[in-house]
Parts: sequence; structure tokens; C-alpha cells
Amino acid sequence: MHGGSAHRKLNMKSALRRQVLRNLTTDLIKHGRIETTMPRAKELRRLVDKMITLGKRGGEHERHQIEAYLYQPKAVVPLLMDTYAKRFATRPGGFTRIIPIGNRLGDHAPMAVIEILNTEQPESEISFSYLIRSLATMQIKEETKIVNKALAPAPAEDSVYADKRSFKKALDEHRSKEKFALKIKKAMKNANLSAEQLQDFVDRDMDRAKMLHDKESGKKVHSFARDTWPESTPVLE
Repeated sequence: MHGGSAHRKLNMKSALRRQVLRNLTTDLIKHGRIETTMPRAKELRRLVDKMITLGKRGGEHERHQIEAYLYQPKAVVPLLMDTYAKRFATRPGGFTRIIPIGNRLGDHAPMAVIEILNTEQPESEISFSYLIRSLATMQIKEETKIVNKALAPAPAEDSVYADKRSFKKALDEHRSKEKFALKIKKAMKNANLSAEQLQDFVDRDMDRAKMLHDKESGKKVHSFARDTWPESTPVLE
């Protein structure tokens, strides 16, 4: 009896894991970009590559395989068998990229963004768009103009910490903000932009994300801004 109970628990755990992966694979194909843990991003890379390969083949058998695995087939099948099939017509594999984004607060799990490649967008534009989306998401969440604040992160000098662990956590967060500020400065230099011009890009992306959110999402607006990638991000003009 005990062995049977353990077996059932194992099966339930495996079924839940498969369901999570199916959900994430569907979301990645639908939105083009999601944020998840690094181990899960590596699993998703394999699954999404398989789904896009099936879409490129384009037959009825492949369609049934896609529909059997993914959720929301009315949304994802046209993407796989038309949009992505055309985008990757001459590419044999490697349809995604994984971008490490540091460790998650709390459990320090390694996090990453995994996104489906846009072969028509230069790498420099993708990096710039990613920066704009990150700043826009921060601005929506903090409800204040973000560029100057992100360029000069101020440590909380008057804070009182309960222990060394709390102090180290706050120090790590400040160092992370300083690294992000250096990335912003580098992007501004490469694009020959002032802080005011960069802020204008962020404002435009924030407004666009809010508009899309009002039309089609029940998520919190900053979560929606983070997840809708890369279709609604501005590129360097």
C-alpha cells in the first residue's frame, strides 16, 4: 500500500510537471518571450524547437501532434505553421535564445529570459528593445519617471538592518542596480541618446503596453508589460 501511494504521488508530480511545461511552451510560442528559471528555459528550448520544426513541415500529421501537445491551438497553430515556418524557412534549428538575468530574490534560483529569435531584427536592436522593455516595466511598477533614477541608484544609507544577511541582501541589490546603470549608459552611448531621449522611448513603450493591457489582459499591468515581448517593443530608429 505504501509503495502504491508513493507511485501515485510520483505520477501526479510528473503529470503536473508536464502540464507546466505545456503551459510554458504554449506561452512562449504565443508571446515570443517569457521569464522563467534557467533549468526550465533549457527544457523549453528543446520543446519549442521541436514544435517549430513540426510547424515547418506543415502536414496534417504534424498539425495533430502540435494540437495534442499545446494549449490554445487556434492561437498557436497559425504561428507555428505560418509565421515561424516562414521566419525560419532556411534555418535548421536553434530558434530560441536564452538570456541570464540573475538570481531570483528569496530562493536565489538562477533566472533567464527565453525568447524566439527574430531573424529580421539586428542584435543591437534586440538588446536595445530589451533595455526599453525592462525600464518601461520598472516605470509602470514604480509609477515614476525611471531613467534618471536607474542611472543613479541611491543606496538606502539610513536603513537599519536586522542582521548581516539582510545587509548583504541590500548590498547585492544595490550592486545589481549599479550594473544595470552601466548597461543603460553603454546603450545611450552606442545609440547617441540623451537621458531625455531614452526616457521618451520608455514612455512610448509604457503607453503601448498599457493600451494593449487594457484591451486584452487581466494581469497586473507591469506583469503584462514584462511578458509581452518582442512584438510591442520599439526598436532603435
